[in-house]
Amino acid sequence: MAVVLVALVFVSLSFLVTNKKAPEEKEDILPSVRVQKPEIRDLVESITISGYVEAKAMIPVVPFVSGTITEYPAKAGDFVKKDTLLAKIDDEPFRQQVLQAQAAYFAAKSTFERIENLYKSGATSQQNYDNARAQYDASTAQYDLAKLQMGYTEVRAPVEGTILMANQAVGSIGTQTSPVAVLADLSNQVVRLKVAEKYFDLFTMERENLAVEIIRPAEQGMYEDAITSATIENIAPYVSPESKNFEVVCRLDNPGDRFRPGMFVKVKVAYRTHKNVPVLPVQTKKMDGSFYIYQPESQTVKYIQAEKSPDDGEFFIVDSQYKDNFFVIDGQNFVFDGQKVKLYEQVLEEYGIEE
Repeated sequence: MAVVLVALVFVSLSFLVTNKKAPEEKEDILPSVRVQKPEIRDLVESITISGYVEAKAMIPVVPFVSGTITEYPAKAGDFVKKDTLLAKIDDEPFRQQVLQAQAAYFAAKSTFERIENLYKSGATSQQNYDNARAQYDASTAQYDLAKLQMGYTEVRAPVEGTILMANQAVGSIGTQTSPVAVLADLSNQVVRLKVAEKYFDLFTMERENLAVEIIRPAEQGMYEDAITSATIENIAPYVSPESKNFEVVCRLDNPGDRFRPGMFVKVKVAYRTHKNVPVLPVQTKKMDGSFYIYQPESQTVKYIQAEKSPDDGEFFIVDSQYKDNFFVIDGQNFVFDGQKVKLYEQVLEEYGIEE
């Protein structure tokens, strides 16, 4: 009986094995890519250098005499005209000096006038006349100096401009080492660039052909970037041996209200323009500068190792021999030369390519 059961089990297993269906072959999964033909447009070659905005002239206003500040109308951000009062220093000590010098002056003057009359009549010596004259001149100078110092107790703006800093306060001590305000003409702002030595010939030999643009990046989603053109005012005639840089000073043509001293900016210097050339996004190229071309007939991609071409940071110029080809702009890092691929549906519709 056991033998019969074993035989039945063996027959059943044999039947199952011989009647098992062969596994279905899975269809190869093709990588999806996005392709694009070059577009015709102008391309401007440029370099971008970072820098900071400065006022061309920043004027620290310091008092010529020391003393306690009793008035301080200066406020950062205010625009002031020439001779506007910025700070007032306690003038009482200087007022006393004026009175003292005035008394000495009138005494010396009276003495000199008396001695002068005597000298003219021959009643006194030349020496007495000279001494009186010297005393009178000295007291006059002291009197004038005292009045001048009295006037210095009012600290006024030497030029018109915007107050950038006003860090003093009523009650503090004004001295010649601490400015009561720092003034600047915000209509005259510059960016001092530190440019790498390799661009020295470009800036010096092509100066008249360079177009400069100052860009202040704005907070994303809040404001647009602030942009203004600029004029190259000065190019240093030497390269620093320590940093291997040379200085280029660019003056902002129209600073407006969006540029202020101390702000970080990007300076774009355009030096060559290519008109009506075929271009593609720089992301089309792989890290080694190569790219892939899509071949609709075979639905495969072809690897191309091209020479470096001009670019503007966003687009590069395509060699004219490839201007009518389809370039892989997405998915190029996951394919190999001769591989069959499939296209995104929107690409098929856009270019009318049949798979």
